[in-house]
Amino acid sequence: MAEYDAIVVGAGPGGSAAARYLASTGARVLVLEKKQFPRAKTCGDGLTPRAIKVLDDMGLGSQLAKYQRVHGLRVLAHGRTLEIEFPKGAGYPHFGLVRPRLDLDKEVAQHAQDAGAEYRFQTEATEPVWEDGALVGVRWTRKEKAPGGGVI
Repeated sequence: MAEYDAIVVGAGPGGSAAARYLASTGARVLVLEKKQFPRAKTCGDGLTPRAIKVLDDMGLGSQLAKYQRVHGLRVLAHGRTLEIEFPKGAGYPHFGLVRPRLDLDKEVAQHAQDAGAEYRFQTEATEPVWEDGALVGVRWTRKEKAPGGGVI
């Protein structure tokens, strides 16, 4: 059984950011992602000021400059519309961005890999592995036609 300090399930921006931060500290990190990148995502193209700050802190800020800025949110529900501007101050940018997940997921994952995280695409975590009440691993299976599966 392979040994890792951390196993991250899901290589979206949150999972890849976690993997990048862990790997940058020297941890041996494995990321399991059931899809192959790049992949289309039906949601998530909007980045809030907090998300932009995290990406900037990770060193990806220069790659965000070319995308469409938005200065607030518009919520439509039950025949009503609510418009809210992003606040200024608090250490965050006062704008959001429209950034296709197709590209963003791939870039954040690559950044994590550059920091040392190992990725297994088309690999789905199927259940946790418990030992004496402690989480010690995860069972996985390959989602492609090639055989594979096991415990890490």
